[in-house]
Parts: sequence; structure tokens; C-alpha cells
Amino acid sequence: MKNMGTQKAVKKFELENDIQKEGILGSPIAKHHGKKKEKEKTKKIKLEEKIKEKKFEEKKEVEEKVETKTVGEETEKPIKKVKTGKAKIRSKKYQATFKSLDRNKKYPPEEAIELVKKTSISKFDGTVEIHIRLISRSVKPEQVRGILQYPHPTGKKISVVILDDKTIKEIAASKKTEADIYLATPDLMSEVAKLAKILGPKGKMPNPKAGTITEKPQETAKSLASGQVEYKTDAYGIIHQVIGKVSDEQKKLEENYRALVSNLPAEKNFSITVCSTMGPGIKVRT
Repeated sequence: MKNMGTQKAVKKFELENDIQKEGILGSPIAKHHGKKKEKEKTKKIKLEEKIKEKKFEEKKEVEEKVETKTVGEETEKPIKKVKTGKAKIRSKKYQATFKSLDRNKKYPPEEAIELVKKTSISKFDGTVEIHIRLISRSVKPEQVRGILQYPHPTGKKISVVILDDKTIKEIAASKKTEADIYLATPDLMSEVAKLAKILGPKGKMPNPKAGTITEKPQETAKSLASGQVEYKTDAYGIIHQVIGKVSDEQKKLEENYRALVSNLPAEKNFSITVCSTMGPGIKVRT
């Protein structure tokens, strides 16, 4: 019994000695001693880490797909897809009439107008259009504007409005311009100037060169209603005009054509094309 007690005492002494050596007697050393305590990961942090991992995996997959393929010494670069609009498909009638024309030839005015009448494919009575491109010596789009009285009616109705205080206020409030041409007297131009941002971009602002600023607006309105037209170039220096209907006589169309062309500076005529509403364009010799 004494031996058993002695052994227990020796073991207790050895254990106390070991504890003193470790330096934990009375002040036990914590597991995190000398280290920063790691924060417990919240659900939010865990979710963010999962999303980052997923994004990284997706990026890696894309990079692997885009990776260039080697064939011998040459490398094939990945081809980028370019979005293209749908090609306009013309009708069989249009294609047949288009093939009947010589695209490299410029026809005399008489022959060109005759071809316009023949190549019109619309079921309705289409209009005969003329498109004239003007270029100045500086190779810039020419700006031309004026009023012309055709020898024969073109079949196109034009609405004309004479501006006064009431109509100016209405246009300023609604910002709508339903008429084709607006006329004004010189005395009223200080008020009309308020509509410059509305009428200007649409090419309807009264202009002395076009004859839409006049002392006799009533007479000018009657002339315009009877067949007088305003012609002008667009931003690209092109005049677009209707010279009649497909059903009109050949002679009347020719006379209307000459009336417009002769009123323009001949040295600045760059190209002339005539066509019907749904027919192909025909180049005209100037």
C-alpha cells in the first residue's frame, strides 16, 4: 500500500513539474495565444465567396473556348460575329425591269422619261420623280432654294398657310407644322423668328430667296395652290421633286423636267436621276 501511495505522489510531482516548465501554472495558455482570433464566417461572406468562385470558373471556361487553335505553324484567330442587317429583297417585276436597263448608260431626257413610264410597276398611278445632285467648286453640297411655276400641273396638292399672330402662338404651343409652305410678311418676321427652332429643321421657315417672305402673301398663296412649287436642296445638296404622274403625256413631263433643270445653275449640276414611285432609277445625260 505504501508503494502505491509513493508511486502516486511521484506521478503528481512529475506532472506539477511539467506544468511549471510549460508556464501554464495558474495562467493556462489559450489556443489562440500569439495569433489573431479568426472571425467566424457569416452566411453572407460564404455566399459571396461562392459567387466569386463561380464567376472565376465561368471566366476560365470562356478563355478556354477563345484560346487560339494551332494548325502546324499557323494560328487560327477566333472569328468575331458581326451583326448585319437583312438585305432588301426586290420583287420579280422590279428585278426584271432593273435588268432591262443599262446601269452604265446615261439616257437623253426624252428617252429617260419614256423608260420611267415603261418601268413603273405600281398598280396605282405613280408619280414621276426627279432627283438632282448639285455640287459647288469646293466639292461641298450646294444650297439652292426657290419657287417655280411648272407649265403643267404635277398632280401634287400643296397646303399653304399665311402666318399671323394667332398661328404663330398655336405653332409655338403645339410645335406642329402641318402645312407644306408657310408665308409671312417682312413686318412680322420679328415674331416669326420665335418659330425658327420648329420651322427651321423642317425647311419650312419663311425665306426671301424662296419667295415665302412677301408683301402680298394672299397672291403668293393662290399661285402656290394653283401649281407653283418650292424646290430646295437637302443636307446632301440633292433636290427631290415631282414633275407629274406616270399617266401624264410624255410631252408634258418633258416640259416640266426642262422648267426645273433650266432654273438651276447648269455648272453645278452633278447628276440627275428620274424614276417612278416604285420603279428603278434612270440616269439622265446632262
